[in-house]
Amino acid sequence: MISPEPYSNETLNNSPLAENGSDFPCKLRTDAFLASSTETIYQISIENTMKFEGSATHGGGSCQLSLTEDREPTKDSEWKVIKSYEGGCPANAERNFAGGATADNDLQLDFAIPENIQPGKYTLAWTWFNRIGNREMYMNCAPITVASGSSQQSYKSIQKQTPNFPPMFIANINGCITKENVDIRFPQPGSIVEHNGQLNNLLRGGEQPCTGTPTFSALAAIRSTIPDFAKGVLGETVSSSTSSAFARTSSCGALRRNYDHR
Repeated sequence: MISPEPYSNETLNNSPLAENGSDFPCKLRTDAFLASSTETIYQISIENTMKFEGSATHGGGSCQLSLTEDREPTKDSEWKVIKSYEGGCPANAERNFAGGATADNDLQLDFAIPENIQPGKYTLAWTWFNRIGNREMYMNCAPITVASGSSQQSYKSIQKQTPNFPPMFIANINGCITKENVDIRFPQPGSIVEHNGQLNNLLRGGEQPCTGTPTFSALAAIRSTIPDFAKGVLGETVSSSTSSAFARTSSCGALRRNYDHR
């Protein structure tokens, strides 16, 4: 991820998260949360573009964009998904693109900050589960400021229904492993979902997105705010009524180790 500019961009590489989850979230390392030179500002409900560099798309896969109010996130941070991309993410391509780690292949994702998100400072995370290759999870994080937007310029994909901002999906670093050669369906994708891949690559409805016993999930950090939950594929699953600190009102809630894409 090159836009928005990630934390500690100078020390960020293109590798996936560690298999044991030791650098989750945001590729934890020394000075992992140094501010970018210019913090990105996003207006609510206005179309934005997230940009990437690199060439290893690994057949695409599924991605999520999530927010936390923590500016130095930890495993206990509360992440809320604002958009899911099921298939064709970050590109709808069977083969890797030309070039190496810094190649410009015009890879990008369109998104908007939902209108039910409060203005303020956040950490924005991009997470990716590749379709082809080692079972991995990629994650880049950036500091952003969310500003009030114009109601006259609402992004076309923003749904007017009451939003659902579920916990971030976590796999391949916690003992729950995704299946290769499929674009996973997220157990809780949230209210805004985009499909860009091939239908025959998408995980069949009803199949679990990962198998195994997870050692941790993003839900653990918000147990105290969940009105009801049940055991599920990640050890826990919340209902669509999950409360959200992000809502304005109470009625609203790569790789074969060549490391050449981020």
